[in-house]
Amino acid sequence: MKAILNKEPGMIPKPPERVVTITDTAALAESIERLRACDWVAVDTEFLRERTYYPRLCLVQLADAEHIVLVDVLAIDNLAPLAELLLDPDVLKVFHAAEQDLEVLYQRFGALPAPVFDTQIAAALVGFDDQMGYARLIAALLDIDLPKAHTRTDWSKRPLAEGALGYAADDVRYLAVAYAVLVDRLAAAGRSAWLAEDCARLQDPARFEPAPDTAWKRLKNRHRLAGGQQQVLAEIAAWREREAVATDRPRKWILGDDALMEIARRQPADAEKLNAIRALPAKTASRHGDALVDCVARAAARPAEPLDDSSGPPSPREKALIRAGMERLEARAESAGIASARLASRREVARLVDGERDTPLLTGWRAAVAGDAVVEAIEAAAADLDAPT
Repeated sequence: MKAILNKEPGMIPKPPERVVTITDTAALAESIERLRACDWVAVDTEFLRERTYYPRLCLVQLADAEHIVLVDVLAIDNLAPLAELLLDPDVLKVFHAAEQDLEVLYQRFGALPAPVFDTQIAAALVGFDDQMGYARLIAALLDIDLPKAHTRTDWSKRPLAEGALGYAADDVRYLAVAYAVLVDRLAAAGRSAWLAEDCARLQDPARFEPAPDTAWKRLKNRHRLAGGQQQVLAEIAAWREREAVATDRPRKWILGDDALMEIARRQPADAEKLNAIRALPAKTASRHGDALVDCVARAAARPAEPLDDSSGPPSPREKALIRAGMERLEARAESAGIASARLASRREVARLVDGERDTPLLTGWRAAVAGDAVVEAIEAAAADLDAPT
């Protein structure tokens, strides 16, 4: 990799200052040509999804060492030059908390930007809090407090509110600097490969495709339902997801979670019983009643078995093994100087207790840092519990 931001190692570079707003294809092509000559570009997006299923891209912010480019995607018919930059394998794309940005860009362009450097992940790997927000990271790294006045801006409105473009520019202005600092810290810690491995996990398009068959996993308290009720829940959740995709409307505009859960509990076999559910708005029952009753009937035709990940609470033995695994995980995380959540969740440790071994904790750098030790602790605790007294 070439020099970053024209700086000496350990120095904090100056942020880019010049800001250009792009509203036509010719200007976009010219700016993109310059950016594609860089080794890296900082990227952020502004979008809306409150009234749609798919996020609606409104603005793309780009920055190199000297320039900030604000691309008004709502004003430009041909965004091909932007797509070419985002998909250029020779230009590293730097994001903070990349997942939502990658989702909206994938939905707009049909492919994922690559390669990617996520400063949120990088920060966690060098000792900052896991899931650290952009403003907190910039304050911690650069001692700069970013304004929060436009966090609820409607980015689809034109003209944008006064100051909104300045706020948007700051999202990549300091991201470019944070990237330079974090590259140095990763290298000093010998963890650049860790970051590359974790960012590669973001490149699976399946993460951003609708998944009706697993939509039931979004529902809280599903484990409180009996097996047959859970089957109804899964059927209706899948129907709702397909309907939301087809109409490009938010899931809860199709059917609210409370109503979905109540239908699953009561399993109405006909329209009369469906209409008796108070949580279900009359308008929704009128529009989708037949489809909902059909969902109940299809679920009733299947075995009344619980969904795969909806087993009951862990037994006392399982709790003891999970505790042993978590204690070892936290100890190894402390030794490595990173948050334990960056290594694995309690749910993943519980899966290890259940005998599963195809987990991120047992692959790549995590296996060496903690995964093998966590399995060892679980097995040792199991041996102690099973030893004759």
